[in-house]
Amino acid sequence: MPSAIANRKRFLFVDDDPQFLAGIRQLFTEKSHGRWEVLTAENHAQALALLSKQRMELVVLDIGMPVMDGIQFLQLLGRTHPGQAVAMLTGRSSEERRRLSLASGAVLYLEKPLSADGFEAVFAALDSVAGTQPQAGFQGMMRRIGLQDVLQMECLARKSSVLEIFTGQAGGRIFICDGSIVHAECGTVRGEGALYSLLGLRGGAFNLAPFVEPPQRSIEGQWEFLLMEAARINDEAAPTLPPQQTPSPAPESPALSGEVGPEASDTRVPPPSPVRIDEILLTSGAGEVLFDSKCQSPDNRMQLLTQLEEMGRQLSALAPIGRFERLEIRAAAGERAVCLVRPDRRLFVRSATAVAELV
Repeated sequence: MPSAIANRKRFLFVDDDPQFLAGIRQLFTEKSHGRWEVLTAENHAQALALLSKQRMELVVLDIGMPVMDGIQFLQLLGRTHPGQAVAMLTGRSSEERRRLSLASGAVLYLEKPLSADGFEAVFAALDSVAGTQPQAGFQGMMRRIGLQDVLQMECLARKSSVLEIFTGQAGGRIFICDGSIVHAECGTVRGEGALYSLLGLRGGAFNLAPFVEPPQRSIEGQWEFLLMEAARINDEAAPTLPPQQTPSPAPESPALSGEVGPEASDTRVPPPSPVRIDEILLTSGAGEVLFDSKCQSPDNRMQLLTQLEEMGRQLSALAPIGRFERLEIRAAAGERAVCLVRPDRRLFVRSATAVAELV
């Protein structure tokens, strides 16, 4: 019994309707068979007091609350409790609220069911996001959780796993060993090209399965740079492959459950561009150095990232452009620097293309 209590997951529901909170606490406590500890708060002050004392696997917010609505509270939590998983559960849904909630960091946006049966789906969705279901692998949909986010979590935790992806039009596998991306395959493509193709997919399903040794180890680069390079390739909007050239899923990869997102599935293959990594610095949101590779001046790089974060806040206050996260600086002869600023981590990468080496 003590071990079962220790393994319980804490969920905090914030809603200004006390009857709804009482009902949700009783219903979800029963449905979880003791695996959930359900806490409730009727306003943001009560919620902050609970968060200051206990860690929550998931905070579930109503939107239509007085004084500070759910979206405003979500944005506040992004600053005061970076990294806290937050889901939205509202009875006043709209596309604008959905877009703003997800853009502000919500991991899930759900509508309050009109019948008791509808809470079955709500429970399953919240349980899955919080990772409380005991199973060998983790399944999800790419329209809610990005592949890059999954890879970052696996690599930062130095885990070993296989990320399987399928969209109905293309698919493949990414192998992670002890926190490093060691191999990727997308149809007949192997290595970094396959990795970038998979990270360019839009919509579909993924499955995080236990690690097995890949047929080869085709990737050696740092995972931080690989993800940054994938983001650059997607930003540059490489041409979409014609249907007859679209890679098909690897024969050994099983079809994955899930739904295809609203965006059309596509595969993007980067042009060959050998890159030399000159410098990498990864820190936590508090400035603690997590990884350093050939960084010439960590203090200067951290100061740069801190100043960029402050400038980003100022820009967001001047115009409704969302939260600043990424800056790319390109210089002559193929040299480039990328700065990533997020509440839970900061990254600086300086690189140069092989063309620069030949000039």
